Amino acid sequence: MGDISQQLALKERMQCKSFQWFVDNVAYDLLRKYPELPPNLHWGEFRNAATSLCLDTMGHPAPNLMGVSQCHGFGNNQLVRLNSAGQLGVGERCVDADAQGIKLIFCRLGTVDGPWIYDEDTHVLKHKRFNKCVSLHPSSNQLQLLPCDPINNYQKWTFKQITPNW
Repeated sequence: MGDISQQLALKERMQCKSFQWFVDNVAYDLLRKYPELPPNLHWGEFRNAATSLCLDTMGHPAPNLMGVSQCHGFGNNQLVRLNSAGQLGVGERCVDADAQGIKLIFCRLGTVDGPWIYDEDTHVLKHKRFNKCVSLHPSSNQLQLLPCDPINNYQKWTFKQITPNW
């Protein structure tokens, strides 16, 4: 490390506060608004067993319906994460569901949890609030929530770990 005496003298002359002062007085609510994320259980492609198509934002910004497309292995709009608190997301956005389908949404400020449970044995992704599973319609390729059927391959999804080329 080099000589930093000039920087320290400047700090003294300017009567600069410490970083701890900044955290305590300016960014005191940082962790309340932006809590630390729990660890990811999965991070990669989310592939349907019946079609081998991947969950995809289709390049649309939130809020918008999600879709599926051919898996390309590059991440980006197909780089899906599921954390240990049930939050499913793509980038800084979250995935949720409503009557219209599976949607990319803005994550709720101050939250790190989500409504999803992925069953490692049956490979279904269940929405806790609706008690239904993500299903891909066989002919339209539309994503929807349907009653869970662990033998229906259109409801089976696998995560494939990928390393994006950033």
